Amino acid sequence: MKTFKNLFQRESLAHNIYTADQVRLVEPRAAELAGVAMYQLMENAGRAVFSLLTATYPEAQRIIVLAGHGNNGGDAYVVARLAIEAGLHCALCELGNPDKLSADASLARTKWLAAQGAQLDIGKLQLSDFDVCVDGMLGTGVSGVVRAPYADVIARLNDQTIPVVSIDIPSGMHADTGVANGIAVQANHTCTFIGIKSGLKTGQGKQLCGQLHFDDLGVGKEFQRLAQQIAKVVDFRNMPAFPGRKINSHKGMMGKLLCIGGNEQYGGAIRLTAEAALRTGTGLVKVFCHEASRQTVNNTRPEIMVETRTEQLQQTLGWSDAIVIGPGLGQDSWSIKVLEAALSHCLEQHKHLVIDADALNLIAEHQRLVIPQNLAIITPHSGEAARLLKVTATEVESDRYKAATRLTQTFKTVSVLKGPGTLITSQGNTWVCENGNPGMATGGMGDVLSGVLGALLSKGISNRLSALYGVCLHSHAADIAAQENGEIGLLASDLFPYIRKLVNTEKTDA
Repeated sequence: MKTFKNLFQRESLAHNIYTADQVRLVEPRAAELAGVAMYQLMENAGRAVFSLLTATYPEAQRIIVLAGHGNNGGDAYVVARLAIEAGLHCALCELGNPDKLSADASLARTKWLAAQGAQLDIGKLQLSDFDVCVDGMLGTGVSGVVRAPYADVIARLNDQTIPVVSIDIPSGMHADTGVANGIAVQANHTCTFIGIKSGLKTGQGKQLCGQLHFDDLGVGKEFQRLAQQIAKVVDFRNMPAFPGRKINSHKGMMGKLLCIGGNEQYGGAIRLTAEAALRTGTGLVKVFCHEASRQTVNNTRPEIMVETRTEQLQQTLGWSDAIVIGPGLGQDSWSIKVLEAALSHCLEQHKHLVIDADALNLIAEHQRLVIPQNLAIITPHSGEAARLLKVTATEVESDRYKAATRLTQTFKTVSVLKGPGTLITSQGNTWVCENGNPGMATGGMGDVLSGVLGALLSKGISNRLSALYGVCLHSHAADIAAQENGEIGLLASDLFPYIRKLVNTEKTDA
């Protein structure tokens, strides 16, 4: 569909993701090409943080700044000086050794001292005496477990209600993975610079950073030309409109999707998948489920066709343009028989499919069940991903980028690693979904996503584009639902009217 062709052309520095080493190594050359001195970058960073602080907390009069002896500490000295110059009461606590400061950070400290900056001994630090804390303790170079005095201060800070603005990354967070190095600051806001660090956008890091802000410090264009991103952020709000329908359209032109699952007592899962596909615009949706689940599907959504006879499975598979298998599938002999038939059919007919839930668990357990290469979108959460990769869920979450890439490389699929900052990977490419919220942590959300993805595949959209568009559509629908009614109590089926509304927004001819 032609409106999807521009999906990869909407580029911007703020939507690229880099490793900490890339930023650290390329930053000096980018600054040189931009004609910006390295000390000026430090000034620019401090000003960016101070502007964020005053805009976000305009009533704050008492500021505590925590400074280490890295370049984050240098930025912190600039913030403290600017606060003093603005007439605010600002104290700075030096946690690092000033003798270890770089030349630029040492200059920032000298200017802070000249502004009559007040030092506060760590032993006398009472966080409750202040309105806002600026975290400039540890930067992107920290990889080992955080030690005292930083660990102690971070623990105290996380136990207080004082809002925190972190410089570049929350202290203690691994910049590339987002995982806490033993302990990390829970920030309310984080202002990151030059390039967005990968750990800030997914998993634990997405929680730790709070609201993320970005400033390229005046060297963005030069940096972007020099550095190769490791991933990109995708946001439904920046995607092209969903293709509209021609006047002479009929249901057979809108795709035929087969949804397989709904074992005994699990009919609700495949019912959600099927309606999600209809709400995303599939013309015809059929469910193949256990006979015991027929009424669950038929009685609540008569527009969904239902087949339960195993002797009709091959004919039903042949009817479809694309297949979703897994929601409510179960793991008994019926499940294995149905899954084996679907995988063989897709391989023989070169048919695209979405594999989710118990289908993934069965594939992980039974070696003979093989995912057809280059035909599937797999949609595991961290537990399912762990089973597929023969590791633990903790290992998956410790480096979500690595796990997502391994899934794609191992199974030759487009992989969707669900969770905060859902990762979409295809061969050689990684994207992070910007949309989504904690309200989505409820049963059935993944079933709805599978239906959305299947709907797009049934229309002939590629696996990669279906995954990118579908994940963001699903998550943005959840964001709108949560904005209107709150995150707590959000149900998977609550997304249906919002999905429908989004695919009908600003329609264009197909």
